[in-house]
Amino acid sequence: MQKHRKIIVLVLILIVSLSCRFLTPVETPAPATATEPPVQTEPPATTLPAPSETPLAPTEPPAPTSLNPTGPYIVYGGGDGIWISNPDGSFLTELTNLPIGLHDLRSAISPQGDRLALIVSDDAGALDLVEVMIPSGETKTIVHLYSITNDEIMENPTSAKAFTAYAIRDYDNVAWQPGEGKLLAFMGAMEGPTSDLYMYDTENGEITQLTDGLSQGVFPTWSPDGEYVLHYGVSWKGPFGGAIVGHDHLDGVWAVQVADEKVITMPTSKGVTFNFVGWQDETHYITYDSDDTCFSQNLRSVDVVTGKATPIMDLSFAFYIARSPENGALLFAGAEGCTTSPGDGAFLLLPDRAAPAQLLDKRVWGVEWISESGVFQAYPEALFSADGSRRYDPPVYESSYHPAVSQKGYQAWEVIENRQGRVEVKVPGAEWQTVLEGTTVEQLIWDPAAGETLLIVLRDGSLYAASYPDFTPRKMGEVPGANQAIWLP
Repeated sequence: MQKHRKIIVLVLILIVSLSCRFLTPVETPAPATATEPPVQTEPPATTLPAPSETPLAPTEPPAPTSLNPTGPYIVYGGGDGIWISNPDGSFLTELTNLPIGLHDLRSAISPQGDRLALIVSDDAGALDLVEVMIPSGETKTIVHLYSITNDEIMENPTSAKAFTAYAIRDYDNVAWQPGEGKLLAFMGAMEGPTSDLYMYDTENGEITQLTDGLSQGVFPTWSPDGEYVLHYGVSWKGPFGGAIVGHDHLDGVWAVQVADEKVITMPTSKGVTFNFVGWQDETHYITYDSDDTCFSQNLRSVDVVTGKATPIMDLSFAFYIARSPENGALLFAGAEGCTTSPGDGAFLLLPDRAAPAQLLDKRVWGVEWISESGVFQAYPEALFSADGSRRYDPPVYESSYHPAVSQKGYQAWEVIENRQGRVEVKVPGAEWQTVLEGTTVEQLIWDPAAGETLLIVLRDGSLYAASYPDFTPRKMGEVPGANQAIWLP
């Protein structure tokens, strides 16, 4: 019996031993210690690609590959033609070889930015009104304005026929109706011996004569509501010196109500020049009187509907005055020499104030509103924001020109010292930085998109771009004869 038990036990031991050889051993996790937290069991993760060994660079917007089909653009113009480029200066394209000369490039372009109008002379001297499409450059002649030859002008520069040519050719005589820009006001002499006001309808091609008078009509400007066209009548009476540079008499001021072609007589300002400051509101423009004794005075607004004048300020100033379209503020230069003068300096008159605030106590020799920068310039002292709260000083006093301020507050000026020119740039919180040296600048303008690229038009026709932060200049092309650069939305 014991023998059988031993045998049975041996058999059981053998069976268990053989079974253990085919079983996977299960390991018991080691107990957690105080310094090593227990391992957490997580669900299986989705397989991901291996990380890159080098960090990825920030994604930058792709560089433009062509001229923007619908803008925005920067437009360059001068005596040899008109060009457009992307806001960063890329893809510089000649729009037309027709000259804009010294005429206001901004007034030549329609409100929609899709076309521009130019009064140009042919090779013989005859005057035409032409239309140029943007950005294609397609050009057509709208109407022949006046027939005269250069030889006729040279032979008798003080003839009645020559004066009509001067009136049509030498003034800013095209103006687009605000809003959709359907109508174009312009000056011509198709129906008479003197320059008169006409209207061109871009939709049906019709041309309508709005005035007919003995004086030479010049300088049309639309009321902001697009209902009235203001214009001036001038004449040349002599005696004349060696050169005829402009009219010597202001004969009258008129407004035309476009809807019914009614002509309304406005009060004529004292003096020879137009003395047009700008539009105060939809139907009121700002003007003043000028003479050689007490400079400029009687600043007032005039209603184009009734012709009634309302005083704005009884102080005199030194011919220099500008208006900001942003808030309607007026900056003017005061000067000793008249009993009603506020004294030397620059003064800011806000629309809701009865008296101006003095921003500078030094005599300034030029005041203007710089549209692309949104600032006043009081040369040679400083630039000011429309409300006078911000001031930008030039890098070198009395030697800094062509200022430009970007939407980010970056400044750019041309500095001329020892007959050598250079371009200086300053960003907030940093020092002045030289961008170009040994140059003569014609125009500086910041890009309207990011406000970080400076476009530099040189007098030799070269166009350069320099971008934040290093402002290393790079040549973009040629704009020969360009003396203006503006934004086109």
